[in-house]
Amino acid sequence: MQTALGPGHPVAGMLKKIKARVPHGVAATGLFALEMMKKRVLKWIVAAAVVAALLLLLYCRAFIREPAMVTVSRRTLELDRWHDSLNSFKIAVLADLHQPNSEPELERTRRIVEITNREEPDLIVLPGDFIGERYDWKGRNAAPAAIAELLRPLRAKYGVYAVLGNHDHWYDGAAVSLALKNVGIQVLENETAKLELDGRTVNLIGLPDRMTRHQMLRLDHLPPVDQPAIVLSHSPDYFEELKLPYELMISGHYHGGQIRLPGIGALVIPSPYGRKYEGKFYQQDGRKLLISYGLGTSIIRARLCCPPEIVILTLRQNHKHVEEAKK
Repeated sequence: MQTALGPGHPVAGMLKKIKARVPHGVAATGLFALEMMKKRVLKWIVAAAVVAALLLLLYCRAFIREPAMVTVSRRTLELDRWHDSLNSFKIAVLADLHQPNSEPELERTRRIVEITNREEPDLIVLPGDFIGERYDWKGRNAAPAAIAELLRPLRAKYGVYAVLGNHDHWYDGAAVSLALKNVGIQVLENETAKLELDGRTVNLIGLPDRMTRHQMLRLDHLPPVDQPAIVLSHSPDYFEELKLPYELMISGHYHGGQIRLPGIGALVIPSPYGRKYEGKFYQQDGRKLLISYGLGTSIIRARLCCPPEIVILTLRQNHKHVEEAKK
């Protein structure tokens, strides 16, 4: 049997005091903890939102904006054996198209051709990899004939020349070569084009692709060393391995790694020499190597801090070398 506690009961007074004091303190402590938790959660939400926004920006940059870009990179080189009368000789380098067949990508290549022609180059060189992916499961690669038609309008005073790359030979090197030749682009493999430039001879040497045609390499066709020469090689690794006695080699192939981080550089360069040739220009024992980061993508359609480029190379004679040679 329970006995009701009246208002005047001593125990009731004690309970009233306890309710007035203890629960109030507990509630205050709980509210403070709750407010602190809310602030921490809010900070985490803001931090997560910032990270998500940055990742979204990086994604848009790497997978949408940058692969669609077309930039023009300019470089001037002085060559010891270059003709003084050919100073300011301009070469356009269009490497690694990896041409897809979608209309936006076809239109982009038309724009590349227009930009190149506006530069009014003396010579245009194409260091290979016209074909897209090696395993074209979804049928996204443009056919050789379609690629060649896109390139047909290219114009240069002394012609348009190409070598083939590994992707071209994985597809069908003969078909790619024929398509290019049908639109007036000369394809070189173990061949030298003897260019007569305003009465001066410049040799353009085309090497076979290192990855797929190394067994076809022949060096018995090489021209005299004392004449100015430009070597076209899809892979820059031949610069390291062959050490040909000519001043300039022009290559592509590695796309600069496609994904580059500030202060770090390319994440991956699939070369037997690692990242030794991840950059754009190298010199060794009087020889010079120009590498284009290319215009297309391979494996993944992404570029970051490595925009597609048309390279405009201007060649001049090294007057200092000429003066020293006269002494």
